[in-house]
Amino acid sequence: MIEEWPRRHTNVPKRRGPRGAGRFYGWWILAMAIVIFAWTAMAQTQGFSVLLLPLTKEMAFGSHDIALIFLVGAFGGALLMPYVGRLLDRRGARRILIIATLAYAGAFGVLALVPSKAAAMGALLAVRLIGSIVLWLGASVLVAWWFSRRRGLALGILVGAGSALLSCLAFGLSVLIEHVGVSLSFLVLATLTLFVITPMVIWGVVDTPEELHQHLDGVPPSATGSQGESASANEGRTGVRACEAYRTPFALVMVAAGSLAAIVTTGYLFHEATIFIEQGATAQDAARSLVPQMVGNAVGILIVSSLVDRHRLRGIVAISMVQLVFTLWWGFNLQSFGSLWLFGLSFGLATGLIFGYVLAALPRYFGTLHLGEIRGTFGAVSMMIASFGPLGFDVLQGMNSSVFIWVTAVAAALISIASLIIPWPEPIDDWAKTSQGPDLVRQASGPAE
Repeated sequence: MIEEWPRRHTNVPKRRGPRGAGRFYGWWILAMAIVIFAWTAMAQTQGFSVLLLPLTKEMAFGSHDIALIFLVGAFGGALLMPYVGRLLDRRGARRILIIATLAYAGAFGVLALVPSKAAAMGALLAVRLIGSIVLWLGASVLVAWWFSRRRGLALGILVGAGSALLSCLAFGLSVLIEHVGVSLSFLVLATLTLFVITPMVIWGVVDTPEELHQHLDGVPPSATGSQGESASANEGRTGVRACEAYRTPFALVMVAAGSLAAIVTTGYLFHEATIFIEQGATAQDAARSLVPQMVGNAVGILIVSSLVDRHRLRGIVAISMVQLVFTLWWGFNLQSFGSLWLFGLSFGLATGLIFGYVLAALPRYFGTLHLGEIRGTFGAVSMMIASFGPLGFDVLQGMNSSVFIWVTAVAAALISIASLIIPWPEPIDDWAKTSQGPDLVRQASGPAE
């Protein structure tokens, strides 16, 4: 059932600058979302890799403690993500992000000031869950609420620029720890989160253009809609519920493709240094390949997500699956192509193509009213599947590397065939203006006041 966010008809306040009526605040929202996205660095793999050695030396952590926190965070995050998405849909991103940044700062404060190892482990788990789940999901959903025709481009910029800034912050954290130690570094992070990030969310973030009497993309709607209704009838957020979205073949294929890419790349990355050494490369070569991997991922996401705004890209799933299998084969045959830099780019593209498409396609085909829950469900499934990557890799690699490649190739072929034969949905904006699809009665729904 397609629903629509209720609109408020009040006197338009007179504001100056980008928050004024008739202007567009969306690019400022995108900039703030990039900062929020990047600030999750300490909760991501890059941040945990930076923290591993300092925590074992200065805070009596064992490597198994951090691995356990990472694993529990992955499973816990997978379970929590749909509920967090539902909260975002109902309460709005601003409220949830305020609470999340305050809790994020508190967790860093505990890590800096509380000597108890148990408390520190709990705080580190909180950092993992808040950063990788709440802040990440909140930033991406917030941007989707401000754009329509340029939503894919905006989301691609968010992930591309956010990933680059995230990597820089992870490097900056390593430098800070080297100079002042891990405890004082956590105190700096707590201070910055509390006095920079949280105020930015409180006074900067606005959930939707309607709250400022602005329009999606900054472009006013036409005087009349396609069915002759007034312009206001085409404004606001529409969308189907997650349970309805995931009953469609399209959504199921997207989940299958994303999950396969996640489990394969996670399994390979977990053992990448060993695989490189077995082929005559070094662990340093494996570490250096992370940079082109991030570049390839960001470029793939930016290009594909921006194309979704104007094109259906029906063949993108099959292309991404071919890219995934080719990259996996290349990873076990590094000598076939001399450049490890090119391999890193190819590896990044293997995930960037499919995740870039899903990033922009879910709101395009299922709307933004329940986007938090829809995207949270996708993230939960792919995250849960990815956590089995290292174990699955060990089992199949114990037989033969070619077995791992062939199993991946068969799964990729089935997903590719399915993507080419299933019915492709119409964009939600077109769907909502016709008599097609589920019940089109628009019910009042949206964030609670």
